[in-house]
Amino acid sequence: MTIPAHATSPQRTPRLIDLRHTTAFRLSAGLTGVFALAIFAVLWVVYAETSAELIYRTDQNVANKARMLAASPSAAQLAQTVRTLRDTTSGFEGIAVFDAAGHRLLGDPGLAPPFPLGRMFERLNGPRGAPVRALALPAADRLTIVVSRDITQIHDLRARIWMIMMISGAGAVAVALGAGLLLSLWPMRRIRQLEVTATRIAMGELDLRVVIGQRGDEFDMIAGIINAMVEQIERLLRQVKGATDAIAHDLRTPLSHVRTRLERIALLSVVARDSEAAALLTGARDELDVVLARFRALLRMSELEASGRHSQFVRFDPMNMVRDVAELYEPLAEERGIALVCSGTDGLRILGDEQLLFEAVGNLVENAIKFSPTGGRITLGATEEGGEIVIAVADDGPGIPLAERASVLERFQRGSAAAETGRAGSGLGLSLVAVIVALHGYILHLDPANAEPRPGLVARIVAPRASAASGDTPAGW
Repeated sequence: MTIPAHATSPQRTPRLIDLRHTTAFRLSAGLTGVFALAIFAVLWVVYAETSAELIYRTDQNVANKARMLAASPSAAQLAQTVRTLRDTTSGFEGIAVFDAAGHRLLGDPGLAPPFPLGRMFERLNGPRGAPVRALALPAADRLTIVVSRDITQIHDLRARIWMIMMISGAGAVAVALGAGLLLSLWPMRRIRQLEVTATRIAMGELDLRVVIGQRGDEFDMIAGIINAMVEQIERLLRQVKGATDAIAHDLRTPLSHVRTRLERIALLSVVARDSEAAALLTGARDELDVVLARFRALLRMSELEASGRHSQFVRFDPMNMVRDVAELYEPLAEERGIALVCSGTDGLRILGDEQLLFEAVGNLVENAIKFSPTGGRITLGATEEGGEIVIAVADDGPGIPLAERASVLERFQRGSAAAETGRAGSGLGLSLVAVIVALHGYILHLDPANAEPRPGLVARIVAPRASAASGDTPAGW
């Protein structure tokens, strides 16, 4: 589980797979479909009307000539007329005469019976191998006259119109899809900006606001709604936080007085002789200590969130700070029968408040001691990984379930392991660590340590390595 102090991830470049889900792209795709269908319908009407008109005129010419030939009174006159027409007709027309047995007597080859008499028909392989429209009519002396006309040009026109339909349709789709992608880029950039800002707000930067442009479009309307919502949330949180801080501040002093009086009562001789009363007083004093510790932690977090303390940031070696933490908590670990091992890399440099980071690492070690079993092992140290400095505290305790790793960083939230083991605590230790890490612009990782037989927990504070530049500051400020 990674809990960023500030959501500073760079804006991603929109991918094609993202663009296809945008409203602009879908609208463009829909309009493209409608436009393509309109083009297809227009071209189809042009094609159908043109083809029908050309076929009609061809049929009229064929029919007129066939009827004229069929009207010849004798076979001899028919033969003479056919010869005359063959000499005068273009190469697009064909005339043939067949006897009752279906044998060609005269005219162009290429058409073979049977023929449907009295109605137009089409053959793909007519005279000279070309497609033709033809008409067969009975003539004198039981002869059959067949007149045909080459319709290659009509077929070519059909093919060209189909090609035009396909090319124009594909071109229209390509252009429209390209326009859809281009139109989708700007909305996706705005969405990414909204995403980055909303993520940073969700991670606690309630002072951020979504940029509202000059267009006054739907994105600016959404930005205005989000800003109003964040302002309301920020106001409510300030009220809740102010009430909590006021309660902690106002009750700390009287509770401290109560504790002091309990200590004085415990010193009285009459109480000292009564073991039961002494035990009750000790329990009451311990409970007050827990309450006072919670109040101190609340006020401490409020102080850190309000002050910033960036002016106290210096470059220091985190390994020296880690050794100081180990030295402080080693007696407590020994008392619990837990091995506390400190190892890491010297000479590293980070920019931060050493006192605050000492407090954060100390809280992590204290938690590790609290939840580690007797005979357990805790390791802490500072190392460099991929150009970043990592301060890690690992234990072999029960760990934190994945579903709880974000909630345990909230105030007064304790993990299920704390409830199961009955360990005392305020639920503010990790919250204070998160506040300190956020103040520095670092990142806090909570991951399982993969220990046996328990999962364990490794808490890692990831910080950028401080360079020699005087203006170095962690990312996210």
